[in-house]
Amino acid sequence: MRTISSKGIAMSPLRAARKREHGQIIVLFVFALVVIMAFAALAIDVGVLRNANQNLWNALDAGTLAGASQLPADPSNADAIATQYANMNYPTGLPPGITVGFRCIIGSSGGSPRLSDVPSVCDPGGNASWTCNATICASTCVPAEGDTCNAVVMEGDVTVPYRFGPAIGLDQGTSRTVLSAACKGPCGAKPTSPVDLMLVVDRTSSMNGIDTVNARAAADAVRKVYNPAEQWMGLGMLGPSKATGCVTAPDSTIGTANLPTDLRRWAPIGLTGIGAPTNANYAAAGSAMANAIGCYTNSSTGTDLADPVTAAAYELMHNGRPLSEVTKGIILMTDGQPNNSTIPTSNSAYCAQSYAAAVAAKNAGIEVFTIGFGLDGTNNINCPDTSGPWHNVKARTLLAAMATQSVDAGCPGNSNDDGDHFYCLPKTSGASTSLANLFKQAANSLVGGTKLIQLP
Repeated sequence: MRTISSKGIAMSPLRAARKREHGQIIVLFVFALVVIMAFAALAIDVGVLRNANQNLWNALDAGTLAGASQLPADPSNADAIATQYANMNYPTGLPPGITVGFRCIIGSSGGSPRLSDVPSVCDPGGNASWTCNATICASTCVPAEGDTCNAVVMEGDVTVPYRFGPAIGLDQGTSRTVLSAACKGPCGAKPTSPVDLMLVVDRTSSMNGIDTVNARAAADAVRKVYNPAEQWMGLGMLGPSKATGCVTAPDSTIGTANLPTDLRRWAPIGLTGIGAPTNANYAAAGSAMANAIGCYTNSSTGTDLADPVTAAAYELMHNGRPLSEVTKGIILMTDGQPNNSTIPTSNSAYCAQSYAAAVAAKNAGIEVFTIGFGLDGTNNINCPDTSGPWHNVKARTLLAAMATQSVDAGCPGNSNDDGDHFYCLPKTSGASTSLANLFKQAANSLVGGTKLIQLP
């Protein structure tokens, strides 16, 4: 039997079957093409979405790391810089809806916040609500409310148009929410960055009584917070000390400052730590460092800032680790203007000498922190220099100038609001805790650096 085609031509049964199969193949091809397009949409568009998600991670990580570098001093700039760097690191510019926030990150003690870290590390205020894991605790931090923060958090997602998805009714996709957090400083853990630090503590007669107790507690707070395996530390005094018995016992004579012969008169405890010239665990209760901090008494000598700063710098540069491997710092605390020195001066240029000693230390690559204790109001007296650039200049202004990257913003209280290396604190009933917090804040600043963290 023959089949008549549409043109009236007879076809064999076999030929007709082949024509029907040809039509079926077209249908199957179209169906397969749709399936292939669907798989292409899944493979390519999902890849595009994943790539956008990874780009967002990278951008927010760059933003939080850059922003955290400005904390705790400048949260407004931290916000702006975080957004700027994130935007620069996202290929097409940061997508809308990305938020910037702040956290206070402190240590965790058995799953509870280690509140001794507040406010020396950060301070989220009285309404803090802590979330903890085994190592750190975090609280929302609002700089506009006066909170002091040490971490930046950026959060958001990205929506991308699909290339093949519209063929199957999917025009775009949205990534999962990305949250990046970066913290500055030890961030709740023991400091791990290598540091060589010299503490220089005032023990002149004006620091007698409760002031000495407060200064001892402040120096001891740094001893306890630092890690001897990573941070080496030494102790300098003003005025000069003996090198026998309690190494910081009073010495009534000003002595000389020939280095290194007289080094231990001004830096009685040299750099100490695991692997340091004095290889010892200074964190131990009976260590030479702990004993020296606990036993020193007041000196009857005048206030000499130049010689102990010079000696501290010498100790750091000659007995410390290479500057390329560690951060080096001096923390100098005093309650008065300099009025003595081993260097003869015809115009009582003790402020000029102190400033020169600090400049020399800074030029050598040492970060200098200064703490003016009680240099507020009538205690902020003039330098004794009878001529020269420091004539009639206030002692607090001198200390600010001696510090690294510093300005004299006044002493309204427990102050480092401008984020520099100059701190000041009035002598009040709460000075013991506040002074210890300033010492720890300066010590933690030396650890420095920002790092990405996983929020609890």
